[in-house]
Amino acid sequence: MPGITPGTPLHSFLDAVCKAASNVFSQALSGTWSVGTTDSTPSAETSPLCFQLSVSGALQGGASIQMGTVDALLLAQKFLQESVDPSAELNGDHREALSELLRQVAGLATTSLKSLFGEANLEVSNGEPPSWQGIDVALLASEASSGNLPFTLRLSSELLASLSSTKAAAQVPVAIADVATTSPTGPHESKFDLLLGVNLNLTLRFGQRVLPLREILDLTSGSVIELDREVQEPADLLLGDKLIARGEVVIVDGNYGIRITEVADARQQIGAL
Repeated sequence: MPGITPGTPLHSFLDAVCKAASNVFSQALSGTWSVGTTDSTPSAETSPLCFQLSVSGALQGGASIQMGTVDALLLAQKFLQESVDPSAELNGDHREALSELLRQVAGLATTSLKSLFGEANLEVSNGEPPSWQGIDVALLASEASSGNLPFTLRLSSELLASLSSTKAAAQVPVAIADVATTSPTGPHESKFDLLLGVNLNLTLRFGQRVLPLREILDLTSGSVIELDREVQEPADLLLGDKLIARGEVVIVDGNYGIRITEVADARQQIGAL
């Protein structure tokens, strides 16, 4: 197994996944969760629950996430806000809840990976324990009232080769430093910093539709307007009338939210201010 040392692409990939899992678990499961690698031997349960992770874009390959059924049940029950019952059966609703939980982790990790490696995407699906070759990384999710929940992340040889062939993770800090020291806008940085505390209104746009005045005047309670966007397409995040990001609509504590999957480049974001 290659060394997981800070600064390597492999470490950057695992760090992005672990931080995303920590944030999503803390928000979705309540409590303060910490997810990280551990030196413990990965679980050898004969029939673990398994989810496939497909990596595409700047990185290519596959991975799998495996966890014991008891630990999977606890996560699902917390996500569904059920009473924790280790003797309960892991049913279809629990499996779907875990899929959604891991999809949220993948979505958040994708945002971090894009800043490190360029355009990258992670997709989660149900699956069987993999038969392909790779390495197993033992991970541990910890929370005060829930204890330690071990699970295994298996990385395929293809993904490892893709990671080892890129030096993007190590180059990113250097590139940022170069920009900071050579940027022609340096004299204006202090003025720009004064604006960073200003509150701005963001708008989430599901879609739009152009209607003649006649149809608008005919609108009544119960009228339905079909928008120009399908359900699976990402929603727009606007600053004023400028598009600054796109993402998937989620529910957070009973309120609408957006999980960012695509961010406009820096010039577009600054132009929206």
